[in-house]
Amino acid sequence: MSDSDKEYLFKKLDWILREMFRYSFTLGDWGKYVWVVMNLRYDGLRYEGYDVESFCVRPSETRRFESQRICNSRFEDIYEDIYLSEYDYKTNSYNINFNPNIRELSENIEELKNIIRNIEILAIDILNIVVNSYLDPSEKYKKISIYFGRNISDYNKIIEEINKKIIFGQAIPRKYGFMDQPVFEFIALKEKKKDTNDDKIDLSYPDYYTFIFMIYRINY
Repeated sequence: MSDSDKEYLFKKLDWILREMFRYSFTLGDWGKYVWVVMNLRYDGLRYEGYDVESFCVRPSETRRFESQRICNSRFEDIYEDIYLSEYDYKTNSYNINFNPNIRELSENIEELKNIIRNIEILAIDILNIVVNSYLDPSEKYKKISIYFGRNISDYNKIIEEINKKIIFGQAIPRKYGFMDQPVFEFIALKEKKKDTNDDKIDLSYPDYYTFIFMIYRINY
């Protein structure tokens, strides 16, 4: 990958992180821990569209979630769907349905629609760049999972930390026995203060938020 292509990719990643940040705060208490999961559709050989489910931790269950650290699990008594959407590449048609039980959605519906479309379009762009630059384009990639969680409610502190972030990307070794195999991930990190004067950069997770972008391969 050339330097210009890499710069373009990380601009997209910076943008999608900021859109997930906006999404989280626009949802209020419902957006403290939020996921956007895109399932890609193929007509045998070609990509033909996607279906999306976005869900969050119910505000009443955040303490339970934090205590159990169950980021990769789903239990109906903890999570709530935010919206479902679908896009058909052949007809260029797009549909989205919001959860009517979340009042905050109807209060910010137009802003949320704009944020959601940005996130979904950016996610597909990032997938295409990563597949063509880091992965095997002959394989099928079934899913994109994007997670954003905030540890505090202070908007300014989180955006200040985002402005100083470092996005780190890495391939994930193949593991057999999984239907959906995670193959590549990007995470937001920050530079860690060092006690020594060497030039090595130490990285750690941000204090105030978490951002993870993951791509999955079809294993069958």
